[in-house]
Amino acid sequence: MAVTLATDRGSRPHMRVQRVLAPILSVILVVGVALAAYVSFGRQRAQDALGAVATVSGLIGSEKKEYLEDPRVIAILRKNGIALQLETSGSRNMTTRTDLKNYDFVFPAGVPAAKKLISLTHATTTYSPFYTPMAVASWKPIADILIASNLVKKVGSDYYIIDMKRLVSLMNARERWNQLPHHDAYDVGKSVLISSTDVTSSNSAAMYLALATYLLNGNAVVQDDAQARAVTPAVAQLFLRQGYQESSSAGPFEDYTTIGMGKSPLVMVYEAQFLEYAIAHKDARDPNMVLLYPKPTVFTKHVFIPLDAKGEKLGALLENDPELLKLANEHGLRTADPAYAREFWRKAGVHVPDRIIDVIDPPSYDVIETLIRGIGAAAATSP
Repeated sequence: MAVTLATDRGSRPHMRVQRVLAPILSVILVVGVALAAYVSFGRQRAQDALGAVATVSGLIGSEKKEYLEDPRVIAILRKNGIALQLETSGSRNMTTRTDLKNYDFVFPAGVPAAKKLISLTHATTTYSPFYTPMAVASWKPIADILIASNLVKKVGSDYYIIDMKRLVSLMNARERWNQLPHHDAYDVGKSVLISSTDVTSSNSAAMYLALATYLLNGNAVVQDDAQARAVTPAVAQLFLRQGYQESSSAGPFEDYTTIGMGKSPLVMVYEAQFLEYAIAHKDARDPNMVLLYPKPTVFTKHVFIPLDAKGEKLGALLENDPELLKLANEHGLRTADPAYAREFWRKAGVHVPDRIIDVIDPPSYDVIETLIRGIGAAAATSP
């Protein structure tokens, strides 16, 4: 019994020491963690200040926003000393900006807008990391109606091809959906039209304009003002009869995915928009969503235009870094090497043509401007 009491008395001082030291140690630990965080933050700021990580600012088309804001893309760029600061703009709107000198790069969609921006900024280098075909987002019931009218054909079980010349003729004949054969699935009196963005501000609408005028000009690219004036009355109706149009390609595609077939039976989109959405929603997307490929179609090249050395570094990375190019594929964009995209898209349940060969070139920027002015004049005199 005596031994036990002695042992208890001996342990009490030790316990008192523990009670005193515990809060002190906790404070020391908290201070240490805070100090480490402060030092780390200070080092990061010092590295940034020394140029280890530089902020690179640019104007981009909204269709590339998801890709450039992907955390994996951000991590790769930061590892290479780049932190992005982005502002979205319609690609054609970029050509009217007076503040381009405030940016390190511009990244429009489409060669015509890019060429105009190159002339405005006197850029000497460009990069083209990826491209996408123009396509029409639609729905299986709509595709079946168009198949019954010999306007669309299905290729295997995967995708559809539109006879674009016949469809443009039908739209200019002011046909309505309830006038087409087998229209029960879409028994509405609205005109058969492709919805697009605002042609005065957006590249996707300008590419639709390029495609329609090619067909109206006897399967030839519109080359001059005389040809532009000849096709303007017919092509203007394809845009004016749509009603309100958004300035960015994100708008009509969002209507397509959220409001559905009633609002958006046919929408001119970038293939990449559709694929990016389908990949991100592969387990929850509406199985009636389909992609129709115009025959012929037109490609949109995404041309990166650096305006200084920081922009040059970013452009070179986007065009040459293998991981960044694979991530572009994962966002639905096509690159020079189709192998990874083909396998990735197949696993995601997305089936598209490997190669598209019936492709036209768009008119020059100046000819597109003439066409757009003609549409504006038609709008001003329209009843």
